[in-house]
Formats: sequence, structure tokens, C-alpha cells
Amino acid sequence: MAEHDEQKTLDSMKAADVMTAAPLTCSTFSTVLEAVMIFRDADCGAVPILEEGKPVGILTDRDVALSLAEYPDAITHPVGDIMKTRVVSVSPEDSLGQVCEVLRTREVRRVLVVDAAGRLLGIIGWADIAPVLSDRMMGRLVTDVVVPS
Repeated sequence: MAEHDEQKTLDSMKAADVMTAAPLTCSTFSTVLEAVMIFRDADCGAVPILEEGKPVGILTDRDVALSLAEYPDAITHPVGDIMKTRVVSVSPEDSLGQVCEVLRTREVRRVLVVDAAGRLLGIIGWADIAPVLSDRMMGRLVTDVVVPS
């Protein structure tokens, strides 16, 4: 894909065009086991954590794995004990270029898509973006996020 064409794609596509809409979620009181069942059933690695429809955190399969050192019985704990409370979000109208910039500058692997009222609409991960970016651009994005500065 030519760089000019890729820039047009980044400018013309919106977050809503690539997001996984209405992802399965948990509340802060859901057990880690409930979240793990979502990882399995939805074949995903992250679950947004909501209170009254608004994201207050995110739980990843990595968070669960690492929590086992602190909580040997982690599956019975509420996700609120181990979730990350740093929520990174974008608007459904943000361009794909803006989404990529948020991923890069905030050094995250996924962003939540929220409406003007802060309600969750979807989630965007690298797998959602990869099909529309060149291998070169995707490689730069991943390197910026994964390789420490």
C-alpha cells in the first residue's frame, strides 16, 4: 500500500469502522473466573470493567496470570482487585490515524470506544487495525508500544 493511500485510509476511516462493537464486560464485583470465561468464550484477551455502563477499568489475561503470585485463589477474587484502572479511550468519530496515535503515545495495546456520555460502545485492539494498515506501519506502531523508550 502506498504511503499516500495509507494516509487517506487513516484519515477517512473512523474508530467505529474498526472497533469490536458491544464487547462482553464485567462489573468490579464480577469474579476473575467470570472474566476468564469471557476470555475463553469470546476468544479475547481483555474485558472492559463497567460501573453503570461506563468503563472504570480493563482486565487482561496477563493481569490474571500475574495476579496468581499475589492471590493463589485469584479466580474467586473480584476483578476490581486486579484490574487496571487506567482507561484509555477514543470517540467513535475519531479517525483511525487518531486511534493509532493514542495507542502509540499512551503505549497501550487496546483502547475503549466511548460515546459523549462516557458509555462503552466498543474496543479496538491491534488485531482490529492490522487488516487496514501496511505491515510497515503496523510494525512501527507495535514497536512504539512494545519497545521501551
